Amino acid sequence: MRLRPAQARWFETYVPRDHTVRAVEVLARTGVVELEAESREPERTDTGKLRFFVERFCELAAAHAEDLPTGSQQPTALVGSPVRIANQALHKLRRWSAQVDYVKEHLAELRAERDYLLLLDEALEAMQREGLDLDGVFRRTRFLCKCLFACPKGCCGPEHELQPLVKVVVHGPHHDFPFLVGLPDQRAIIRRMVLEEGCEQVGIPAWLTRQPGGQRAQVAERLAGIEREIAAREAEQARLRSDPEIATARANIDTLAWYLDHAANYLTEQALCHVTGWTTASSPEVLQTALHEAGIEVVVRFPDPPASAPPPVATLERWWTQPFRPLLLMWGTPGREEVDPSGILALVVPLLFGYMFPDVGHGLVLALFALFFSRRWPQIRFLLPCGISAMAFGVLFGEVFGFEDVVPALWLRPLDAPMTVLTVPLLFGVLLMLLGLVFAGIEAHWRGALHAWLAADAAVLLLYLSLLLVPLLPQVQWVTGLALTHYIAGSLWLATPGRRLVAMFSAIGQLLLSVFELVINTLSFLRVGAFALAHAALSHAVMTLAADVDNPIAWLAVVIVGNAFSVILEGLVVFVQTTRLVLFEFFIRFLKADGRLFRPVARPPAHPARG
Repeated sequence: MRLRPAQARWFETYVPRDHTVRAVEVLARTGVVELEAESREPERTDTGKLRFFVERFCELAAAHAEDLPTGSQQPTALVGSPVRIANQALHKLRRWSAQVDYVKEHLAELRAERDYLLLLDEALEAMQREGLDLDGVFRRTRFLCKCLFACPKGCCGPEHELQPLVKVVVHGPHHDFPFLVGLPDQRAIIRRMVLEEGCEQVGIPAWLTRQPGGQRAQVAERLAGIEREIAAREAEQARLRSDPEIATARANIDTLAWYLDHAANYLTEQALCHVTGWTTASSPEVLQTALHEAGIEVVVRFPDPPASAPPPVATLERWWTQPFRPLLLMWGTPGREEVDPSGILALVVPLLFGYMFPDVGHGLVLALFALFFSRRWPQIRFLLPCGISAMAFGVLFGEVFGFEDVVPALWLRPLDAPMTVLTVPLLFGVLLMLLGLVFAGIEAHWRGALHAWLAADAAVLLLYLSLLLVPLLPQVQWVTGLALTHYIAGSLWLATPGRRLVAMFSAIGQLLLSVFELVINTLSFLRVGAFALAHAALSHAVMTLAADVDNPIAWLAVVIVGNAFSVILEGLVVFVQTTRLVLFEFFIRFLKADGRLFRPVARPPAHPARG
């Protein structure tokens, strides 16, 4: 359940004039658009700068075509200034391309080192099999040039012209490894002639130990480290090749290129209509897709809204909260930095109503009334969940049209345990008061004023909770003193320097008022239990009156009239009391209702099917 109301966003699109009516109809059918005329001058786009950024992006993207993430083929929607979006896209691509180039070069180096280590390991394996000592063969000397080469198998046969220089040849699984020994002045000749055969020189690294037994283990250790690093770099390369930000930047540039090619000139010729307003769509693509499916090729954007137009908010959007819209609108619309209590209403209102009006039969009448007449009077839809709740509490209290012997009481009879009936809603009221205080803290956090709430108002919550617990747990009295100290210290900290004495007395007065209001608001929930007892008493009075009537028809008339009186009078009174408790005990804790309600364009009637 979302606590914050959905804030509508400003959208704009340019529609070909011939398609304006159709486009407005399509937008209305989405159910998430409120049209509003643009009150400011249309945004002017510097097409020269825009084209520069788009062309630079395309050039750089072409150089990295094989590494670019796959972007959407459909023009994506844009939020903000087109020039700024193109500049940001180019900046992101430049950073991304630098990372890609670094990773690719590093991978090439690592793979080359891996190939060298594999070749060295093959040579060491072949030498061990032949019983050769690498250190002995390559012992330094001033008079000889000693080289180890890896050659294709069979390249250095007995007839080869380098054979006089070959001291020994060891044979590996994939290569032959000749050791060539010559005079220093023959070094260039050796390298030229060997390289012509497709061989490559195998250098002996300085880190390789001189003990033959540990050489291959040392190479294997190095090779394992290289493999791990290659895997890490390949994972980084895969991440870069699927970077969603670059995919979005590429799609945005595609859209801007389309705009430059198709729309920029038309705007100056006034061939398009500027359609603007508010929407609760999650992204511009929702509206753009709907228009594309209708054959209207446009670009939908979410630019900054006009300063003089506060964004509306959407609340009570879910089907199970819709019946309580009239109740919330009695108080007002939550602002964008206020808690949306619609989900709480769907729980609290039926519970309060059902507890005060607990009767299976009466609840059934209300539910059926709502089912049959809610299409004509949509405002009464709240009676359906309230009626179901009344039926549930009727089962708990064992009441059906005032009869107490039809169903057994699953919990208790109200008149048999009046204190319990009064205490339960009082505890419910305490929870609701605490919830309202917590909501006030959440709103302070959204406004960026959490430190002020923690300094003072949080102490009120702590004080209220401690005062409730002291009668049950006297040992928590120290919490009360701590809350008082917290409140006064926090109020002094928030006060303007030089006025802290005045602020202290003002804070004490405000604290007394807040605690008094909380106590009164909490005690107001006693009326919930009182009305449950009153309902049981009235039902008992009707049944007692009917019991004194001997005529069956008169008895039935008394029962029907008495229950009808209970349903009409008590239903009205209980609704008024439920509304009062929700508005003036709960909402007053956190809801200022300074928002503007989002009102989408009414959907046009469906077109009749054509034969």
